[in-house]
Order: sequence, then C-alpha cells, then structure tokens
Amino acid sequence: MISVAAVMAFTAGAVSFLLAPMLPAIQREFEISVGDAAWVFTLLLIGSGVSVVMLPRLSDALGDRIASTIGAGALAIGASIPGIHTSFPALLAGVMTMGLGAATGQLGVGVLRRHLPGGSIRTAVTVTQVSAGLGSGAGLLVGGFALQEVTIKAFFLSVAALFVIVAASAWLIIPASERVAAAQFGIIDLAGLVLWVVPLLYGIKEAAASGFHLDTITSIVVGTVGAAVWIQLERRSSAPVLKLSLLKTPLVAKTVIAGFTLGLAIQAVAFLIPFFVQASPDIAGYGFGYSVLRSGLILLPYSLVGAVFGAIGGYYVGRGRALTVTGVGAACHAIAGTFLMLNLAHSSAFIVAAIIYGIGSGLAGVGLIGAMQTAVPAELTGMGVSMVGFIMMISGALGSAVYSGILQSKSVAGMPGVPAQDRFVLCFVIACICDVLVAGLCLWSRHAKSSSATPSEVAPSDTSAQGGVKHDV
Repeated sequence: MISVAAVMAFTAGAVSFLLAPMLPAIQREFEISVGDAAWVFTLLLIGSGVSVVMLPRLSDALGDRIASTIGAGALAIGASIPGIHTSFPALLAGVMTMGLGAATGQLGVGVLRRHLPGGSIRTAVTVTQVSAGLGSGAGLLVGGFALQEVTIKAFFLSVAALFVIVAASAWLIIPASERVAAAQFGIIDLAGLVLWVVPLLYGIKEAAASGFHLDTITSIVVGTVGAAVWIQLERRSSAPVLKLSLLKTPLVAKTVIAGFTLGLAIQAVAFLIPFFVQASPDIAGYGFGYSVLRSGLILLPYSLVGAVFGAIGGYYVGRGRALTVTGVGAACHAIAGTFLMLNLAHSSAFIVAAIIYGIGSGLAGVGLIGAMQTAVPAELTGMGVSMVGFIMMISGALGSAVYSGILQSKSVAGMPGVPAQDRFVLCFVIACICDVLVAGLCLWSRHAKSSSATPSEVAPSDTSAQGGVKHDV
C-alpha cells in the first residue's frame, strides 16, 4: 500500500510539470498562437479544481480503492485521447480529463491513514508529499527531453499506459472499504460546487493571461455569486461536500487561512521566476534569455529539495507540530524571496533561491496537510485533503492573476508588453508579505497553544497519529 500510494503521488505530481516544457513543441506541432496554447493549462487547472474536491470526497464516501482507480483511470483516459487522435481539440479534451484525475496523488493520505496499523498521519502525509515533490521534479526533466526522442502521439500513449498500470495496481492492492454514513455527500452538492468553481477559475486564469475584460469579469462575478449561494445551501445540507462547520475549530480555521495566503505566495516561484529568467537582457535590460527547458532546470532543485524537507517535516508533523512546520516553511519562503530581490542580476541567485524555496515548500506542504488531518476524524480524511487542496487551488489561481496584473501595469520604455524590472520586485514584495503573515499566524498559534491549550485545538486523531509513529517505516 505504501508503494502504491507513493506511485500514485509521484505520477500525479508529474502531470502538470510534464506539460510545461512541452508548450513550445505543442505550439509548433499544431501551428497555434501562444494564447491558444495557454488553454492547455487553463483546462488542466479547471479540471484540477474539480478533482481536488471530488476525488478525496469520493474516497470518503465510496472507499479508497474505488476513488483511486477512478482517478488513475481519468489520467489514463485523458492521456490516451491526444495519443489516439492527434489534434489540438483532442489535446484540450485530454488535458481537461487528466485534470479530473489530478488529485489522485493526494488520495494516498486516506489510503495509508485508514489502512495502516495505528492510522499514522505521519506516514500518510510524508509518503504522499515527498513522492509528489519527486514527481514534479521528474516531470520537469521528462517533459523537456521526451519530445526530443518521440512524437507527441507516442508520448501521450506511453503516459496513458503508465496510468493504466497505476489504476490496476490501485484496484488490486488497496483494500476495499466499508461505507461510513458520516462520510456521505450529495451529488447535487458536488454539481453545485462545480457550477461556480469552473467559471471562477476560468475568469481568474484568463485575467492572469490577458487582463480583465468583460468576459473575465463576468466569469469571476458569476463564480463569486455562485459560491455565496452554494455556501448557504451547503450549511443546510444533510450530506455536504465540505463540512463548513469544521471552520469553527480554531486549528481548521488557521490552516485554511494559512493555506490561502501561502497559495498566493507560492505562485512567486511557479509564475515569476520563469518569466524573469526567460527575458532577453538585450530587449528588457534584465533576465538571462533562458530557454523553457533551462528555466525548468532552475526549478528542479525546488522540487527535489522540497521532497527531502517534506520527509523531515513529516517527522515533526507526527509529533504534533504541524503548524510549527508550516510556519518555518513560510519563513523560508520569505527568506528566499528577500534574497532573490537583492540579487536579481545574478543567475546563480535563482538556483540558491530555488533551494531555499524548496525547503520552505516541502515543510509548508506537509505541515498544512498534517494540520488538517489532525483536525478531522479518519472517516473524513478525504474532506481534510479537499479543504487544503481546494483553498490553495483558488488562491494559486488568484495569485497568478494578481502578479500578471502587476507585471502588465508598467512596461520597459519603448517596449510595450515587456514588464519593467521593478514590477517583478513589487510582486516578490507581495509574496514575502504573504509568507510573513503565514509564518506569524502558524508560529504564534503554536506558541499560544503551548502556553494555554484548549480542548478544541487538540484533535482526537492526534493520539492516533502519535501512536502510529511506531508503525512507520
């Protein structure tokens, strides 16, 4: 089960990073514009937004075996669509379907927590987060080099075959689970969630890519109003998708706030760094003129170091220090951003910053998931995963829109569309402020808890987590 959970997290974590280095090749293959190619990521994001809520909650309601098989199956079907029929519409349909299985990697949390002796949160969180980090690093390399050796058709067919094996392994190895009444949720509630999440994510993503105009504003407004209506209906539902009453628990509320703020900050790595290093110094007066592949290699230490420190953070999560781990991770993020702002002219600074960012992301990732898992009972493990993943998905999309708007607000003199260097500095300042807020919230919460703990801040599952440490491998 540990091996299957690790493979699920590794392969799902590689999906989005596989596509990033392939974008120029996709653009050439189908003879499309950059704007058209951006739809690949827009649809992947929308599918992922649905997946991060749907799949973990299906694992609660139907069992880990069924949900894991469905998720890996969606990834396999999605990859096979452009593999069988090589066209741009087929590619878009494929990545949308792959997005619906993107949360498969996080299902390992429930698989291990519910089925390992002792219900160890430490093992569940560490295995999934470390494997996902390694997968994202592998995705950067494989996606960049694969198309030098094979065609797009062969590439996607190979990926589809891999996920078929993952789906079969999940079905054969993960034990069947009994349905738990407390874990049920209504299909109507899920459909209502999708109806407002899709337009909201679409509007935010399009605003990040092309600025605010009537279509994007309409989508954001529809999504926001839909969210408000859905929240009211969800509060009255007898089978909610997300149990909003959990927000009354201090630990859950703090984790959600930290996740939202950290999601804004993390986009500084994924969004700003590639833009800056790919800028031509002859045109913009800054940057290094790196290729997409080379800029991806700069971020490779971010993924690999994040995996190592995710394992280290998992040890302390198992000892009941999830918020402390999150706070230290956010502080590392702030240090990396500050260092980078002071050394933008040096290419080596980006590698150093990626390493420090990796330390922070590895710690913060396991800390957030671990904190939420200590606050929810085992039968609602999937809901805990959904709440963290969903809030970071929304804030991550919002972060890219905010940073894109700032970059477009001022251009290099005589070079319309080329962001001025001080716009990047402003973006990093905002990201650092978000990181400091998360660090302060989490570390102060830990200090307050150790000074005067209250029953509401100590979840029943903490004891099972501590008891499960002796079962860890």
